[in-house]
Amino acid sequence: MKIASQDNLDIIKITQVSSSHVYVGDIQFNQPFFVGTSHPATSWQTDFKKITIKTIEKLPLDHYELLLLGTGNKYTRLDNECMRFLSNVIPFEVMTTVSACRTFNIVAGEGRKVLLAGLINHDDKIQV
Repeated sequence: MKIASQDNLDIIKITQVSSSHVYVGDIQFNQPFFVGTSHPATSWQTDFKKITIKTIEKLPLDHYELLLLGTGNKYTRLDNECMRFLSNVIPFEVMTTVSACRTFNIVAGEGRKVLLAGLINHDDKIQV
């Protein structure tokens, strides 16, 4: 699925999302990744299935006002320990990776400092 974006803005954009990959600009990711308005798209070292405090600590949270967490093709609630940890560190939203990518483009287009970290599930199919 291609994602509409505002081409006149000089920001990083998510340009395409499917069940097996995400395009950040022209760069394809088929594994967990993160990208911020002031940080290039980077592979995210996680176990592909679960977001933990340990994997969150690998993210460059310091210069961001919002964290968007994409849990893959299905919404998966974070465990209570993760929720408490994040609540003390940064405002955040948890959603599917497709929704997180769309939200990233909108929030970044507003000029806000946002970081997106997303899982990609290869064995699940996106339901539209």
